[in-house]
Amino acid sequence: MLTLRELVYALYGVGRLLRFRVDGFDAFDASPRGFWRSFWAALLVLPVWGVILLDQTGEHGASARFAITETIGYAISWLAYPLVMLKIADLLDRWPRYYSYMVAYNWFQLLQAAAWLPLVLLVKVQAPPGLIAIVWLATHGALMTYNWFLARKGLRVDAAPAIAIVVIDLLLSLVVDRFAEMIG
Repeated sequence: MLTLRELVYALYGVGRLLRFRVDGFDAFDASPRGFWRSFWAALLVLPVWGVILLDQTGEHGASARFAITETIGYAISWLAYPLVMLKIADLLDRWPRYYSYMVAYNWFQLLQAAAWLPLVLLVKVQAPPGLIAIVWLATHGALMTYNWFLARKGLRVDAAPAIAIVVIDLLLSLVVDRFAEMIG
C-alpha cells in the first residue's frame, strides 16, 4: 500500500519538476522498489481517466466493449512505455538513470491527467471550437515540454535524444489508442 509519506514526497517532486527544478528528481525513490511503487500513480490517475472515459462512452452508446478495450488500453499504456524505455536507456547508455527517469515520469502523470481536465470541461460545455483548439494546443505543448525536460534531465541526455524520446512516447501512445479503437 502506498504510504502518505511516499505520496507527499512524490507530489513535492512533481511540484519541483513543474517549476523545471532538477532537484525534483531527488524527491523520488529512484530504486527498483521505487520504480514499482511509482505505478501507484496509475491507480491515482484512474478516476481522472474514468471521467474522460465516461464522457467518451456516451459517444459510443455506453458500450461495454468500448469500456473494456479502453481499460485494457489504459493498462497497456502504463506498461508499454517503461518497457520501450528499457531498450532506449540501453541504446543511449543511460541504464543507470532509468529508474530516476521512469519514477519521475510515472509520478508526473498525476499532473498530466489533471492538465487535461479543463479541456474535457470545455468540450462538455460545448465551448467555441477555437477556444478548445487553443487550450488543446497549449496543454499539449506544455506537457510535451515537461516530458522533454523529464527525459533530458532524468536521463541526462542532450536535447535531440530527449526530443526523440518525447516523440517515441507520443507515437507509442497513439499506437496503443488506435489499437484499442480498432478492437473496441
